Amino acid sequence: MAPLMATRPARTRAAQARAGLKQRARGMVLLVVLVVLALLLLAGAGALRAVDSGNVIAGNFSFQQAAMQSADRALTDALNTAAGAVIAGGGNTNVANRYFSTRQGAVDARGFPTSINWDNVGCVDPAGTVIGNCAADDGNYRIQYVIERLCNSNPTLTDINDIRAKCEHEASAGVVSAFNIQLRYRVIMRVRGPRGTEQWFEAMVSGPASS
Repeated sequence: MAPLMATRPARTRAAQARAGLKQRARGMVLLVVLVVLALLLLAGAGALRAVDSGNVIAGNFSFQQAAMQSADRALTDALNTAAGAVIAGGGNTNVANRYFSTRQGAVDARGFPTSINWDNVGCVDPAGTVIGNCAADDGNYRIQYVIERLCNSNPTLTDINDIRAKCEHEASAGVVSAFNIQLRYRVIMRVRGPRGTEQWFEAMVSGPASS
């Protein structure tokens, strides 16, 4: 009689095969989950960067608006200062850290006179209140300005021809005298804001040579 041999039932082999397939399927599911999580993390980081960039852009735009409003204040003050500087023939006299009677030759990369020491230029807030230390950042806006009369040298203020020869002036179709000619003045404005922000402006205005 032939010896009996143990054989593995077909059902057992099939169950083992199914178990192997389930393990491989679970492994694939885990891999897919990990990939999805990684993509979600990357998307979240991208969204955070986008929100941060949006906040920076919005902050810069707000600063630009506030700085321009402050520069408007500086320009109004500068017009009053220029008007006061030329009273009684004073237009040929410099006012320290405020008014140059002639064009300044040496300029920096921005085109502003290097002779200006901004540490000594008067400083106010948008309401016109004097600020003693313009470099101190208290979260407010600080405004400074300097006026430069666009004359190559000081003219004789009673001589219309000398004024025309030495100074930039507005064209006029009417009769022009030394007392109604409109000279050109450049106003250079510096606005400092919160968190070390800074903006520069300049404006060309016209005004009398003397009054």
